[in-house]
Amino acid sequence: MLQLLEESKGDLVALRISGHVDINDYEVMLPVLEEKIRQYGKISVYAELQELEDISFKALWQDLKFDFKHAADFKKAALVGEQKWLDWLTIAASPFTTAKVKHFTLEQRQQAIDWVQSPEA
Repeated sequence: MLQLLEESKGDLVALRISGHVDINDYEVMLPVLEEKIRQYGKISVYAELQELEDISFKALWQDLKFDFKHAADFKKAALVGEQKWLDWLTIAASPFTTAKVKHFTLEQRQQAIDWVQSPEA
């Protein structure tokens, strides 16, 4: 499930990803992201991953297509969660985006929000 969080304001899209994520979640969330990009040009994303069970292939494919199309439209991405693969994901994503991508633990949630909302360096 993808859930928009109250921290989503201005050019920041904040969301929680948990449980099972499927194509229906992306059909709701991608238009929100595209509208923010249309409004602000470049946006930042805060993504909190909690108890993520799985992501359907169709949802993953939609995500990859969106990320490729909008690779230059992101300023920062804060990935928050305890999963060890998030460290790997932040490194693996670097060549494919102009965004600064950083991993935080759940205990560092406020630091992640502060970082992703801070002006670009």
